[in-house]
Amino acid sequence: MKTFSDPFGHIFSQLSELKKIVLDLKNAPKEDYTNKYYTYHQVADLLHVDYQSIRNYVNAGYLVAQEFGPRKKLIHHYQIFNEEDQTLKNFKYKRKS
Repeated sequence: MKTFSDPFGHIFSQLSELKKIVLDLKNAPKEDYTNKYYTYHQVADLLHVDYQSIRNYVNAGYLVAQEFGPRKKLIHHYQIFNEEDQTLKNFKYKRKS
């Protein structure tokens, strides 16, 4: 006597596991950027520009750098990224008005 086995049962179980993993990733707590700061070199790497360009942006007033000690200046996360969707702000061809 032959018994019928469901060929799709294994696929459905794997899909339910994947669905659970995706939902866990989606509902994971978001990173807190209120206390995140970057050095001039890190910002230059993120924006794909030279270190001197970042210094020029700070001197021109496009970016605000906060002083931490006598020589350390750091740039806050929200000076570089948009708050809503965490995308990089556009600094190309920026003119001071």
